[in-house]
Amino acid sequence: MKIPSLPEIERQSLQKWNEKRTAVVFTTKQVWNLVKDQLDIFPKQKFYVTEATKPAMDYFVNQTKAEVVYGIGGGLAIDTAKYVAANLNKPLFAIPTVLSTDAFLTDATGVRINGCVSYLASQSPDLVLVDIDLLCHAPTEMRTNGAADVLSIATGMWDWQYAQNKGKNLPNQMIEPHVVEIGNAILGTLIKNAKEIGNGTANGMKVLFDLLCLEVQLCYLCGHSRLEEGSEHHFVYSLENSLTEHILHGDLVGLGILLMSVLQGQEWKPYRQTLKQLGINYQPAGVTEEMIIDTLIGLSTYVKKHQLPHTIATDCDINTDLAIKTLEKVLS
Repeated sequence: MKIPSLPEIERQSLQKWNEKRTAVVFTTKQVWNLVKDQLDIFPKQKFYVTEATKPAMDYFVNQTKAEVVYGIGGGLAIDTAKYVAANLNKPLFAIPTVLSTDAFLTDATGVRINGCVSYLASQSPDLVLVDIDLLCHAPTEMRTNGAADVLSIATGMWDWQYAQNKGKNLPNQMIEPHVVEIGNAILGTLIKNAKEIGNGTANGMKVLFDLLCLEVQLCYLCGHSRLEEGSEHHFVYSLENSLTEHILHGDLVGLGILLMSVLQGQEWKPYRQTLKQLGINYQPAGVTEEMIIDTLIGLSTYVKKHQLPHTIATDCDINTDLAIKTLEKVLS
């Protein structure tokens, strides 16, 4: 088995970067207005990305006519750039302007298909350009959102062990003790540094960036994402079908971590404190209590329908009373 590795990473100011080849840039209008005067890139094409669907990405593949591909911004823009570059066999450069996801490190592109998240084969960037000062000055509500995908080790690893005890892990997804030790070390480092990360200091953003790198590389070594993707993500995938507006991935995952850790019987309050220190809004506007309760009640059916990996959500029969009590605990 070939084990993927992290892309090449350069930490430097955007102003030192120079691109002479014809480029296509995938970004958002807000991000482009932020970086256009700092980057020595004059794109032949520029696309503002608004949705993570395969038809939208295939459209960009057909429209792109440039030598190199840039993804600039958060997960949506960079995931799209990854898919386009892979399909056109073009060099790919990622410039994260916010640590809202780990998309700039991975070789897959997440899209929603038939009500659930699926991952399309794409490619990891040839180079990730990291400007720590830029990350420190990202919008506060988004700046550390990707930390939720590190904190989800708390519930994801619990689910992984739960499935192991039930004999439900696939042969190539069996738990290895040293992986658990490393996962716990990553989780512990996040919790220890949560306040500084939430304050957006240069050291805090570097720690978060490094933890995202470690989490992705550990998943690569395992050959799967069970370490950090469990019932909390399954809850999010189901809940997103009820949403009428875009809500940050990390905010939803934070909510999922709290709800699932309660159902798992974990000591969940330290996770809530960590989310508060990180500045992640686990009570996002646009998510009603009714949505949460309905999602919890239907979660087992949803997980089985989409054949998601075995977790507490697969087996837990959540009735209305349990859903309400779980939600009241988290929001108390």
